[in-house]
Amino acid sequence: MTRTEVVLYRNRRLLLLVAVLLTLGGGVALSLLLIGRETDARQDLAREADLRGTAVSTLAGDVRVLRSQLKAAGKTPAAPDPARAIDDLPARAEVPVPIPGPPGPAGSPGPSGKPGGSGAAGTPGASGAPGAAGAVGPTGPVGPQGEAGPQGEPGPAGPAGPAGQDGQDGVDGRDGTDGQSCPDGYSWQTPSYDQYARVCREDGAPDPGDGGTVPQAAGALDPRRMQYV
Repeated sequence: MTRTEVVLYRNRRLLLLVAVLLTLGGGVALSLLLIGRETDARQDLAREADLRGTAVSTLAGDVRVLRSQLKAAGKTPAAPDPARAIDDLPARAEVPVPIPGPPGPAGSPGPSGKPGGSGAAGTPGASGAPGAAGAVGPTGPVGPQGEAGPQGEPGPAGPAGPAGQDGQDGVDGRDGTDGQSCPDGYSWQTPSYDQYARVCREDGAPDPGDGGTVPQAAGALDPRRMQYV
């Protein structure tokens, strides 16, 4: 911190007091200057008003003298009497002209008057233009579920869906028995009358050549006989 700054810091209160006094002195000087100008203006206005009042008074007296001279000569004056032509002529011709002073203090407010009666109802005005649509409100809560309605009629069949995928191959089944097998209690036998044939005969049955009946023709053979090729 320099020496100058130290001196200013120590005398800061004195400098502040000087600044305040200068500000107040400037305000007072400005107020006095404005008051002096206002006083000069009022004095100029008063002098001008006095000059105009003197002129009016002089002219009014001259008109009255001329009217008296014309009447004495038997003539009718064309100019009217100033007192009739100018309202409140004596007050306007008074010199010095009274200058209104500054307004006095405001008086205290008077008592409140009685409330007035209600006026007649006015006619309804025209309907206003519709306002803009408001914003959509939030969705309300879901209401309770209603009762089930009657069963509707079946609708038409829909289009066929796409073909499904082929399924997996199943497990191979067991091998079957040979075809043309004899029932239980029977077996394949070669009859004595035809060594090229195989006949399904009952086990233990007697051979037709041993006293049994020999078929007369091939069509008369046992119906359960099967040709072996």
